[in-house]
Amino acid sequence: MTTRKRVRTIDLENPFADSFEGMCEVLLVRHGEQQFFDNIPLGQAYDAPLSALGKRQAEAVGERLAPARIGRVYTSNMRRAHDTGQAIARHHGLTPVVEPDLREIDLWQRAPQDKGLLDIYSREQLADIYREVTRTRKHDAYPYCEDVDAFRTRVFSAFDQIVEESIGMRVVVACHGGVINAILSRVLGSVFDHLVSVHHTSITVMRAADTRRFLLTINDYSHVMEFQKSRGDMNA
Repeated sequence: MTTRKRVRTIDLENPFADSFEGMCEVLLVRHGEQQFFDNIPLGQAYDAPLSALGKRQAEAVGERLAPARIGRVYTSNMRRAHDTGQAIARHHGLTPVVEPDLREIDLWQRAPQDKGLLDIYSREQLADIYREVTRTRKHDAYPYCEDVDAFRTRVFSAFDQIVEESIGMRVVVACHGGVINAILSRVLGSVFDHLVSVHHTSITVMRAADTRRFLLTINDYSHVMEFQKSRGDMNA
């Protein structure tokens, strides 16, 4: 049985390391902007496709990562994440590996899926809910949310498996803002579900080995700055 080299912590933290021996570098990439419209039915909103801007963002992050040495690209099974991952993978001759447990938390899972939020709440009631979410930074402030502990469990299990099978390489994980925040919260030891407003196609870089996880950069979206000058409230 081959013993895996134990990488030094100082190398895990070193952004200039020229080898991934004994460790994995994970690039967490949020999907591009999704196509929403006012009072979209919740079932459609959960797996909405990329908007025109989202497709452009996906192309931009793919071009940015084209020179990088990427060993694998993982995506959730949601369209916006898979299409973003595909825009990255094609530069490297790769086919994205689909991991369903990386899907986004469903903040309205137990609400009627054929209705829009404005069919369930008034605008004033929705504003109160969003204020409470902002105050607590907790997913369970959404009254119809998916079970948060189950969400974290599936995300952490999927992420740890990706690390375990990707030692020695750099990989991309194209996923979702809630997924990235869950991983950040775990690594930073935070009790909050929402730490960072993760921008569409932003890159968060992490190094991992055994049970150790180190963040190198968070929420880098410089590749969209040339063409994107604003962000709509509906697509935050």
